[in-house]
Amino acid sequence: MAPAPGPAPVSQVDYKGCFSKVYAFGGSYTDTGNAYLMGGFQSFIGKIFSMNPFGSTKKLPGHRQCNGRLDQQLAISRTQQLFHLTSSLVLNIGEIGGDDYSRLSGSSAATKQVTEQAVGHVYDLLKAMLDKGAKYVVVHGLPPSGCFPLHLTFCPLTDRDQNGCSKSANSVIMAHNELLQKKLEEIRNTYKDCMIIYVDYYRAYQTILTNLQKYQFQEPFKACCGSGKGPFHFDLHSLCGSIGTSTCKDSSQHISWDGLHLTETMHQHLADLFFNQSYCKPSFAELVKKKKGY
Repeated sequence: MAPAPGPAPVSQVDYKGCFSKVYAFGGSYTDTGNAYLMGGFQSFIGKIFSMNPFGSTKKLPGHRQCNGRLDQQLAISRTQQLFHLTSSLVLNIGEIGGDDYSRLSGSSAATKQVTEQAVGHVYDLLKAMLDKGAKYVVVHGLPPSGCFPLHLTFCPLTDRDQNGCSKSANSVIMAHNELLQKKLEEIRNTYKDCMIIYVDYYRAYQTILTNLQKYQFQEPFKACCGSGKGPFHFDLHSLCGSIGTSTCKDSSQHISWDGLHLTETMHQHLADLFFNQSYCKPSFAELVKKKKGY
């Protein structure tokens, strides 16, 4: 008897036509305009932007917090009503909890509580969707936000890891991702017929950060769009798009777009790692095989 064929190489996996819809839940990494329409920018910044540089590279519609296309190119601008979940769609649960950690005061007790609450929200959302019939779900871990200009601007030089990121901030993110993966495994054991993918955002980001020449980045920590005379081109009170801010000439050389979010070029590299490399568990190739009944 001939041996069973092994898994197809990622390059041979045909994603086309597997799903008719993608519903994206989460934060600004998948949002193409809802935050702006709901007044989210005003509440965070305290004033209305004087201009809109977001989406400028591709002249895309909406107020995305990027200069172009977003994470995995999966973002959609309306997920407002959800009636029936079937095998024709895939759910994408984005980086829930990242903004919460950015607002922490530094108390270890508060950090643990926020971590449990943030992961708990993901767990509850995921379980609710599975109970309604969802079969294929992609859940993102958090990126190493200690490498973002937002954290680097305020952390002391003594709080740096080997890559130049905030060690304390990233330790919080690692704890979040560890707990999230444990919870996902619990859910997998309960919903054995469903495919739940964990996106290892942290590891993929670090891979790029430690191979800047390969990915042709020259500014790993400096925001492309922002203000301020410091090394990070970031001022929390004068964020990208407000009066007095400026935009770099070549965003493809920057990892960070505005100090809190990523450039389209960074999103493109991450998307390649997610879809075509070993930065998702299980892989997207395995998801497609299950969907097609292989």
